[in-house]
Amino acid sequence: MRSTDTHVEEKKTQMYSQHAALSDTDAPYSDEEIAAIQANMPLLSRYAEADCSFDGWALLFRDHYVENSVGFVLGAESAGIPPEWIFAMAKGDQTRNRERIHATFLARGYRSTVFDNAWIDADPGAQPGQDAEALRAAAEVDRFIAAAREQGRKVLAIDDGGLIARGYGKADPERAVDAALELTVSGLKRIAAAGPLGVPVWNMARSRVKTQLGYLEIADSCMRRLRELIPTVKFIGRPVLLLGYGTLGSRLAALLRAQGSRVCVVDTDTASLITAAETGYCAHRTAADALACTTPFAVLGATGEIALTEQQLRQLPDGAYLAPFATKDFSVLRTPELHAVSTDLPGVGRRYDLPEGPTLCLLGDGRSLNLFDADAIPTQGYDAYRAGTLIAAKTLCRTFDQQSPGVHTDTADTAIAKAGLFEAYFDLYLDSRPQEAATRPAAQEPTGHACILGYGVAGQLHAQMLTESGMALDLVDPKHSARSAVGLAVHASLDTLSPSKQVDLWSVCTPTGEHLPILRAILARDPNARILLEKPACHGHEIPELEHLLDTNPHARVVVNDQYIHSEALGRLGVLIRELEPDQPIEHVSVIFTKDRRADVETGRFIDRAYGVLGYEWLHMLAVVRRVLPPPLLGNYFAADPALSDLYATYDERLFVSSLTERTTLHHEHTRVYLELASSITGPLIPLHTAPATGERWQRDLRESDDRHRHVTVHAGRTRFKLHLEPVTAPGGWQLDRNQHRLSADQDGTVVFDQIIEDSPMRTSIRHAIAALRGKTPPPRPDFGPLHRIAALAATLKENETTATDDSHGAETTPAPHPVGSAA
Repeated sequence: MRSTDTHVEEKKTQMYSQHAALSDTDAPYSDEEIAAIQANMPLLSRYAEADCSFDGWALLFRDHYVENSVGFVLGAESAGIPPEWIFAMAKGDQTRNRERIHATFLARGYRSTVFDNAWIDADPGAQPGQDAEALRAAAEVDRFIAAAREQGRKVLAIDDGGLIARGYGKADPERAVDAALELTVSGLKRIAAAGPLGVPVWNMARSRVKTQLGYLEIADSCMRRLRELIPTVKFIGRPVLLLGYGTLGSRLAALLRAQGSRVCVVDTDTASLITAAETGYCAHRTAADALACTTPFAVLGATGEIALTEQQLRQLPDGAYLAPFATKDFSVLRTPELHAVSTDLPGVGRRYDLPEGPTLCLLGDGRSLNLFDADAIPTQGYDAYRAGTLIAAKTLCRTFDQQSPGVHTDTADTAIAKAGLFEAYFDLYLDSRPQEAATRPAAQEPTGHACILGYGVAGQLHAQMLTESGMALDLVDPKHSARSAVGLAVHASLDTLSPSKQVDLWSVCTPTGEHLPILRAILARDPNARILLEKPACHGHEIPELEHLLDTNPHARVVVNDQYIHSEALGRLGVLIRELEPDQPIEHVSVIFTKDRRADVETGRFIDRAYGVLGYEWLHMLAVVRRVLPPPLLGNYFAADPALSDLYATYDERLFVSSLTERTTLHHEHTRVYLELASSITGPLIPLHTAPATGERWQRDLRESDDRHRHVTVHAGRTRFKLHLEPVTAPGGWQLDRNQHRLSADQDGTVVFDQIIEDSPMRTSIRHAIAALRGKTPPPRPDFGPLHRIAALAATLKENETTATDDSHGAETTPAPHPVGSAA
């Protein structure tokens, strides 16, 4: 479809091949990120308490690699399955963080691989490479089962029918699993086609918790992803053809109608068709009948079967969108007999030009669209379904001796109802009574007291998020007389806070120079304190003292808030690099962060005479470098003497150094990366960037000119990647709103990717810190590597400033950038 090119807003798609293995090189989720996932699935955590249910069991878990799956597998481990007896398998979809999830599973001691759905549905021998990958994955499963048998363990499979369809549900003591939970309707169809079962299979696909709760969240994720991929396309008033009116399709129909679309439904099941017609939809037995009387601008597939024939494709209007929510729906497009010419649409899908027919746009990669380059359902949205699955799994294993072979349709519902999951779900998420009257789970009751020290911009944000987490607050701020309107208990100093006051979490948002004395005072009061510390943790010369303080208080928990470590935009940059240049190393990284602090300096605010420009944006820049550079090169950078870099500094008598550029080349084995870091606090120093294509999120005069700019550029292969972190202003006066970032890529001067990413890294990092401090697992000790680097850079600059002054023979210092270090 020719007009589709104007809708390209996301990264260039590299179709997730069934032959591709997951990479082990991506960073696993940090302890803080894992704690945040667990904190967002409180129902699952409630039912993940260890008991005897999983004694002597091993787990084969096969599902999409998304964050709610991480939460589930962690829950299974907490419930009693040892890490070495957990084998997780991705279903092959192009989910956003699949590599990181794979790395997380390996880091926790699980086994992890891909067992692609395409291998299960394909005809044997149709694709030799695919068959080889399927056999390799099956061999890994066989070895896992054999190892479990040797240790006297039974094996539970939680899957969508793929393993059972491959023979693991037969009465075969050497190769079969002992019991299974079935998660999807398509899996049920595969199980039925595979023949008689020799093991018990509990049906989660038709359970109340999935049909009544789970599918609403699935449908919501499907519609969100559809609108995200084609955000400029009009839906209101236009006809949409929906193929399939089952559990998912009926919910999609309601969502389409709610946004004003005219919905036409096709279903081969007469009872479902009657329901659709009596609900007010235009209903047809076949797609051919529907296309004879409607011209849809979009066709949605929710059948799980081949939904359109070649002839019906040719009946579609030129430019129609095809949105698959099950893999088989539009698989006819991939048949060679169609003779269609296909073209990648970066970040959207593929365009198919049919000979003597229309041009069509297949959204996504042909699989479930809500999983295309996305994490699909929010962790909270699948909390109840994952909790129900864990309840069913524990009950099945605990009562295994009472189970008979075959598919059981009511047993999961009975176990979940007995556990009180629906009551807990309502109390937690839906009870509209006043806070004090509602019966709520312990995890959602006000669960402690927090004390915020410093009520500036950071302190106010911490207060908001701590309040949202259910904590009562105290505030310590010497300017408390001006803070009476905040409605908090306010104290002029820490000394005036009652020693008997129980504080479960401390939030330190004071100037950096006050951090160390405050930490000493808090730890003297409570050696087990949980402390959220705004960055930087301390000045460079104070690092040894801070490390000694932590050594002498080993039971304390300290998390330093570092927002760009949690930036989704930086994560998307890494994914885009791997997808557009999968075989090419990074060659060049440039990070430019500027902030105009001249007005503040004139009033005596935000002056860092110890580090100058290094005390403002440089820690943020190092966080970016930590997200972009491969670990070996990153280690080499932090270990290197800053004097070996080319340093260009502007010295300032009030600010020490007001601008700095560092350039260096990093080496590791055969890899070489040129790194450039630049920052200024006396001017915007706006780097060039391309003007945006028109779109509803770009506006002119959204705000006054930005006083800060944050740009990241990466070169790999023939592609230049650019990430413009908020606030974003582009040539022509175009601006994006707050917490919107722009990621783009060009090849040989042609833009192949341009995407707007919605993300608040500050809120995310605070949320992760709170979860880590209050979680069961202690967070890792703060990493002082970036602070050491800043201190070493400052020392080098001071030394070179002295040399430059001595060489000047008393000449007046000029504001021009002065080369120091190896470039001098």
